[in-house]
Amino acid sequence: MTIHDAWNFLKEEVRLRGSTGAALRTLPSGKRVVVKRGGFAGGDPQAHINNEYDMNRYLNELGVGVPNAQMIEERGRPTMLTDYEEGAKPISMDDKKQLRQDVVPQALIGNWDVLGMEMDNVLRRPNNTLSYVDVGGAGPYRAQGAPKGDAFGSEVGEIESFQQHMPSIYGNLTQQELGQSYDKYGGSDAMEAALSSLRNSQTRNVLQQRIGDIARRVA
Repeated sequence: MTIHDAWNFLKEEVRLRGSTGAALRTLPSGKRVVVKRGGFAGGDPQAHINNEYDMNRYLNELGVGVPNAQMIEERGRPTMLTDYEEGAKPISMDDKKQLRQDVVPQALIGNWDVLGMEMDNVLRRPNNTLSYVDVGGAGPYRAQGAPKGDAFGSEVGEIESFQQHMPSIYGNLTQQELGQSYDKYGGSDAMEAALSSLRNSQTRNVLQQRIGDIARRVA
């Protein structure tokens, strides 16, 4: 790549907020996409970004709102492109009811950073649906790329930790709310069917166990 080419490549991306270097790119067609290459905190940004793609596709299979995503390879690195949510706005406390309705799938995948530091990982689309635009902290990885280790295991402790750490949104969840969220997204049958979207067999096996734990909790 020449210096001229490299400069043009950099000019076409605009750095966005976030800890893993997400950038906004305008394609030749005029379409805008968000470019992500993973966080370095765990020393394996490639595994991190591949996992984020899988978590995005898993939620999509369940019917949870996420931006459309694709994986490509640039300069030998796996890179995730997601559609930029044109016209979307930041969420507010007015969205609390809908966020609580989505709690079971988010807890299931262990999306520790579901809201973001400034409630910026979820956006409200112009059609008034929510889009979870950053799921880098779901599954076996933290938001900046460090592995969760045993903290992402067979039990869905996020049902409790969401309420503890994000009480303004998830505090005092009732058994009825959990059951409604579970049913909204098809229960264990739909959650197990969506496992086919995951490419990592270890993550797939852990989620299989977590689905069983969720089912027991809402029974």
